[in-house]
Amino acid sequence: MKRELFQNILALPYSSGDAIDRESYLSAVVGATVGSTGKLTVTIEHSDDGENFVPVTDPLVFPEQKTEDGKFVFEQPVGAEDAEGPVEAEGVVNIDVDLVGLMSFVKFTVEGATSLVVVLGDSTVQPV
Repeated sequence: MKRELFQNILALPYSSGDAIDRESYLSAVVGATVGSTGKLTVTIEHSDDGENFVPVTDPLVFPEQKTEDGKFVFEQPVGAEDAEGPVEAEGVVNIDVDLVGLMSFVKFTVEGATSLVVVLGDSTVQPV
């Protein structure tokens, strides 16, 4: 069986607040490097025309966390510890996003990240 992953995703370097045409993609992953505060906030908005954006009201747009007004909050306390010892506050966070039911254009406003990437996945157009 041939893998089709690479033909079914679109990876984009991203700047907070840029509009993305997500047409024919059903999901996304926002990859962010969290700064030294260990806190990250992602707000998602959508639009039909790419200009007039409104907050996403679906509470399950982020499958990992039920949200209000499309706002996801990740917080890793500085100096936190787990069973193996201290956990570094800086690091990469991947946030899953369910795009089903959203309008054609989406915009992620991200606070607390030092770098970003968005990967669109689950393409509705399959390669031949």
